[in-house]
Amino acid sequence: MPAPLTLPVEISFRVTLDLETATFYDLQREVRREARQALLRALRTSLGEVEKALLAAPILCPGCQAPMRSRGRTMRRIVTVFGSLAVRRARYGCAPCGTVRRPLDEWIGLAEGTEYTAAVREQVLYLSADLPYERAADVLRHVAGIGISGRQIQRLLEAESEHIQAAIGQVHPDGEAPLRRRFRRAGRDGATAGAARVLQLRKLKTSGLWEQYWARRFRQEGAVPAEAAGRSQRSR
Repeated sequence: MPAPLTLPVEISFRVTLDLETATFYDLQREVRREARQALLRALRTSLGEVEKALLAAPILCPGCQAPMRSRGRTMRRIVTVFGSLAVRRARYGCAPCGTVRRPLDEWIGLAEGTEYTAAVREQVLYLSADLPYERAADVLRHVAGIGISGRQIQRLLEAESEHIQAAIGQVHPDGEAPLRRRFRRAGRDGATAGAARVLQLRKLKTSGLWEQYWARRFRQEGAVPAEAAGRSQRSR
């Protein structure tokens, strides 16, 4: 088992205020804004150290076990709980079988192509259990500084619904009048698959299993098989 990686994380920033015109609210707003940027910088630096440790060992092809060769770096945008982050990660290729690996992607657990981390998806779906998608997106932008649209939230729920159903079983929205009204206001029938997905989400939220469910999803996110990563990223 590899030794634990110690990451020294330093967070420092400055704010400038005109005391004649600024208020306590202005100070809080500036500190929050600068803190988010400082946290993103710290996260980017920490990811660089993580990748360096991952690349210290030979990168092997998951199919033929041959050593893979460096193919430079490619940029990827990920959305974290601190905001959006552009990451340049190392790319490795296997000449005999054409497999491509990006070790940092595999460690992050986003090999399937989504840009939203599981921690962000958890926050997004927690709000979406009770708020319309667009309203949830507005709250996330205003409170957490996470940019996302209502349509993107809908797609995240569609992608997550299979896992939620496996955890709590299938539900039907027949008796949920407020939920039917929510979907009718959006111009859709209240008995749609979308309404059923929202009801599943609500059931998970009120079941007492929310934390347990997401703890499992976080572990799954960090355990994406290298083979799957190679297949899904071969053309990227």
